[in-house]
Formats: sequence, structure tokens, C-alpha cells
Amino acid sequence: MTKYEIVKETSFTGTILYSIEKDGNYVLNSCSQDLFKVEEYLKNILQNGEKEKIKEIIKTIELDEDKTN
Repeated sequence: MTKYEIVKETSFTGTILYSIEKDGNYVLNSCSQDLFKVEEYLKNILQNGEKEKIKEIIKTIELDEDKTN
């Protein structure tokens, strides 16, 4: 069973952000200061499924930063 939750986070400055978590993990692009938008996004996920991002690494460069020239 999958668990979706709407989470409210309040920063030390008082800024409030809402987001969606799926089984305790943040759902990509679900963060907003507008609770209604987050609720609508969750409804969309429940009706149409969660859209996954495809991420591909196209180039990697490794450096030995401890080595001095």
C-alpha cells in the first residue's frame, strides 16, 4: 500500500511551504506556498499517476582535488 501525505513546513522566518510525500519521500515539483495547488497536484497524481522524470548522465569528469600542481 502506498501512502501519500501533504506536509506543512514552517521556517524560522514564518514562511510556510506545503509539499507531497510518497511513503516518506518528497514528490518532485510538489512544493508550494499555496495549499490549494498542492491539494490539486495530489488529486492529479491520484487520478493520472505520478509522472517520473528521466535523468541521464551524459558526461562525467572526475578530478583529484587533493592533488596540488
